[in-house]
Amino acid sequence: MKRLLSIGSWTASLLAGLAALALGAYAVLLVQGYRPVVVYSGSMEPTLHVGSLTFLRPVAAAAVRKGDIITFTDPYSPERLVTHRVISVFDRAAGTAYRTKGDANAARDPWTIRLPGTVGRERFSVPYLGYALVALQEGAVRTALIVVFNLFLLVSVLRRIWRRTPAPEATRP
Repeated sequence: MKRLLSIGSWTASLLAGLAALALGAYAVLLVQGYRPVVVYSGSMEPTLHVGSLTFLRPVAAAAVRKGDIITFTDPYSPERLVTHRVISVFDRAAGTAYRTKGDANAARDPWTIRLPGTVGRERFSVPYLGYALVALQEGAVRTALIVVFNLFLLVSVLRRIWRRTPAPEATRP
């Protein structure tokens, strides 16, 4: 039983340390200007998997080239973001225009877009991390994590208290 408690304590400490390290790395990326975006569809498979968290770096629209993966507002649904690859860049009288396509899609996107002053260009992605980020936005998941953390803290404090309390001396007849 003592060995099982030791393994459990070591595992909990390891997980807490890894979580703190991941949170710190995430904060550093945000401070450096990266923007996280969750991949919700398979249109960019196998480059970007569903559930991945992709990190974007803002770049000037003029710096976007053929082959770049960019995130932009869907021209048909302004509340939605699209992350696709630029397949062609060409000049028009109204300015530079871009055609995009998802890597897994057979045909190019049905639009030709003009980009605002800056756009998010994909730098790297972390598989499955997007699922965790989406789950943390759910109230029930956040509540469960808070309860589990507080229970862990309570058990840890109680174990320390019970360890320090001396056992009563046995009376001799």
